[in-house]
Amino acid sequence: MHAVAVDEQGRLRSQVAILPEDLSVCGQTLRIGYLGTVSSHPRARGEGHMKALMNLCLEELCKLYDMVVLYGQRQRYEYFGFTLGGVKFKYTVGDANVRHSLKQVDDKGLSFLPLFEVEGAEAFAHKLNAARLAYVHRELQQLPYILTTLYQQALGVLDNGKLIGYFLVNDTGDEISEIAMENTGDISRAIKAYMAHIGKGRVVIYAPEYETSLNAALGSFAEDFVIETSDMYNIYDFANVLKAYLTLKHKTTGLAAGEFSAVMDGQPVTARVDASGVAVERSAKPGAVILSKEQAQTLLLTQHGRYMPVPAPAGWFPLPIFWYKVDKF
Repeated sequence: MHAVAVDEQGRLRSQVAILPEDLSVCGQTLRIGYLGTVSSHPRARGEGHMKALMNLCLEELCKLYDMVVLYGQRQRYEYFGFTLGGVKFKYTVGDANVRHSLKQVDDKGLSFLPLFEVEGAEAFAHKLNAARLAYVHRELQQLPYILTTLYQQALGVLDNGKLIGYFLVNDTGDEISEIAMENTGDISRAIKAYMAHIGKGRVVIYAPEYETSLNAALGSFAEDFVIETSDMYNIYDFANVLKAYLTLKHKTTGLAAGEFSAVMDGQPVTARVDASGVAVERSAKPGAVILSKEQAQTLLLTQHGRYMPVPAPAGWFPLPIFWYKVDKF
């Protein structure tokens, strides 16, 4: 995983790590590299080691992956071709929301336990993740480690002792980074029970745009929600990423029929949406707009693409790219 820079004495000066991830989106597999542990020794900063390592890694990664993902300071990684974007919904739920909007919701019998204290939890959590329209493949045997990445805690949701879902929460319990329920009709019940369980006056919940049942449930009672960015992205294969995420958006929140054609970072692409679904070709129509990598990623990944003078169908962009916290490092 790691590429390192060492000095003449063999001492570590800088390091970068790449975690290979298979991302399934509506049945299409994208090859993803998640980039992390970008760091330099305090006494080696300013010597150019990190820049050299990043350029070396990215030169190789462009041959292997459809996209590379990371989270970090925006301008630092823009130098390496990354764009801050994606779509993350952030909901705030308070006691008053539960007391008034969920007063008729029956949460009797629901309880919470550390997920992996429940028999069969690994297989259950693996099944729920793989049932999503978009998900990073998680190794079954590694789930107890994966679901505690970045200080997360996995809580099983039980109904009269039977496992029906799980929450991933932070160490104080007032932030839920992931909700997975076997039956989406149990989402509101589980949130009501969790608010009583944790004893906090306010909880923040994150969700991808394409989880329509989750967003419908949370939107019916949450105090507020905002749309935030979800990490930084460096797209190497625009056709593959477009096909996957336009299909996802078409199947969930919906897309207007239309056509978009462009040459993005030298890659000709034409996408069409009609009654038969989404089609993407590796060719561009005569007169298609020519976009640099930065321009193409701004259009595809950010809310600011709407201000660009680009003939794209309304509502197609930004693509609903989202990364769960435990799939990072």
